[in-house]
Amino acid sequence: MASTTAEQWNRVRFLDPGPIVESLFLKLHLPGEGAFWARYTLRRGPDGDHGGLWGVFSGPDGMAAACHLYPRDQVDIARDRFFLRIGPGELSMGRAVGTVTGLKSREGSPLAGDLAWDLAFSSGPHWTALPFDWLQRGPFPRNKVLSPLAFTRFSGVIRIGSREIRVRQAPGMQGHNWGAAVAPRWAWGHVAGFEEDPEAVLEVVHGGIPAGPWQVPVTAALVRMGGREWRLNGPLAMARARSRVDGLRWVLEARGGGLVLRGALEAPLDRTLGLDYRSSDGRIIRVVNSNQATARLEVEGPEGVGRRRLHASGTATLELGGDLAPRDLPGVVLG
Repeated sequence: MASTTAEQWNRVRFLDPGPIVESLFLKLHLPGEGAFWARYTLRRGPDGDHGGLWGVFSGPDGMAAACHLYPRDQVDIARDRFFLRIGPGELSMGRAVGTVTGLKSREGSPLAGDLAWDLAFSSGPHWTALPFDWLQRGPFPRNKVLSPLAFTRFSGVIRIGSREIRVRQAPGMQGHNWGAAVAPRWAWGHVAGFEEDPEAVLEVVHGGIPAGPWQVPVTAALVRMGGREWRLNGPLAMARARSRVDGLRWVLEARGGGLVLRGALEAPLDRTLGLDYRSSDGRIIRVVNSNQATARLEVEGPEGVGRRRLHASGTATLELGGDLAPRDLPGVVLG
């Protein structure tokens, strides 16, 4: 049976030779309960091959996070289909399971209990910041960012300590990124459903393209609303986009296909977590992530779209990494 685009985009690149860091992840928002984020990571470097299983839960009472690293003999990767097992975690097309122990709070204090999940997810639209599909296969750019499912819905169960949360059609996404090393700087934002349009989607990625000793800033965006889609990831659109990060606030403007997008994503400090990613060369890259951020957008489109304002209060995701990550948040989890 022919594989779907989502399954093809989820092909694990760790099987290819050479140094690599790879992450397959999912995140979802739970109305009235908070948000959940899981990562399945792979790294090859001077210290050998490792798999990592991450879990982060953000709820009304605070945040809980953990990461466990596993040696190569506890990692299983299927060659003929999308299937990845890392320790007790498994990820395949449509299902994610896992358990992490040794939870820590946002401040780094140990928390009792485990975080476990068993989730099913549906098909959905795919998107990549890369303007051409063939760029997935070559050495340029060094870091690839794909969303095999830019919007999907999750059902199942999440357990944190003695608490059990039944998940029913929760909005979210599933992503995949990899490269020879962790990128030196990036910003990533995502919204799966706005207050004015529960089916609308925003995904936006900001980074740099190496040009000799410099980094040329580029920003790509996906906008889906009202049954239509705009992919603002052409070379000219990415180069002309404007992006400014100040602390935990990201202001951006992008345009293409007759659409103009202006907006801001902002994360509250007490709902933002500091993490440390170990790169393939041993460097530690600081990352801050909030799945309870706020997004405010103004969209001007062609005839039939007009001008629209979209808001997501506490249900947006904002991630800042490398040089763009504020340094005043401690890294409470390393992996």
